[in-house]
Amino acid sequence: MSSTPSAVQAPDPLAAALTQTLHAQVCALLPRGLQGLVVQVPGHWPAVDLGGRGERAWSVVMAGPGAPAAGVGLRADPAAWPLASDSAAVVILLHVLEHVADPAPILAEAERVLMPFGRLLVAGFNPWSLCGLRGLAERFGNHSRDWWPQHLRSVGELRQLLARLPMQVEDVTTAFFRLPLERQWALRGTRVMERIGPRLLPRGGGLYCLAASKRRFAVRPLRLQWQRLPVYATPAQRLPAGRAAA
Repeated sequence: MSSTPSAVQAPDPLAAALTQTLHAQVCALLPRGLQGLVVQVPGHWPAVDLGGRGERAWSVVMAGPGAPAAGVGLRADPAAWPLASDSAAVVILLHVLEHVADPAPILAEAERVLMPFGRLLVAGFNPWSLCGLRGLAERFGNHSRDWWPQHLRSVGELRQLLARLPMQVEDVTTAFFRLPLERQWALRGTRVMERIGPRLLPRGGGLYCLAASKRRFAVRPLRLQWQRLPVYATPAQRLPAGRAAA
């Protein structure tokens, strides 16, 4: 994770609308009957509230050393998570891969801590959308929002990275077809695009959420059952010796 001097500000209407859509996408792709450890790496964004998603599930919010402190319960190097292998049921990455030059180490750590058939959820901005164009413009403009992506990751790029791991992509959803503007009236006025956009450009939403599952099986060595068997030895044959042998 890169250095993150500030988090997404709640009073920002655009950030609030993006956060609401983002959390709805993630919750829709969570497995039914969720139970076990859920590791969230939210980056600049608020962590997903898992209240009511599963009575036997508990969440751990993890961030890098320079990330915002709101709700963070564990700080660690993004390339070396202090979690045991095959220990998490779900790993959620919210716009984290867009702020690092090489996302492969983070994906490898996520795959390592996931238990077999655990689910990985990766959320990001769609480069081929209005949000992608807005993020590209933010990189070259004078702005104060540092939560816009520095490295846009397409779904195709994520598929290629996950293909190197024992991960299988199961579903991809897109949302937020509105104009990514800060004004509240503009967000309300373009809300109708949320109904038209999925029909015209189903993959053209500003936010995507990719769900993948781990397909590596844990190997547990079998314990050998030693059993003492009775020995039926034949009596030793006496060889002739002395004059009898001559």
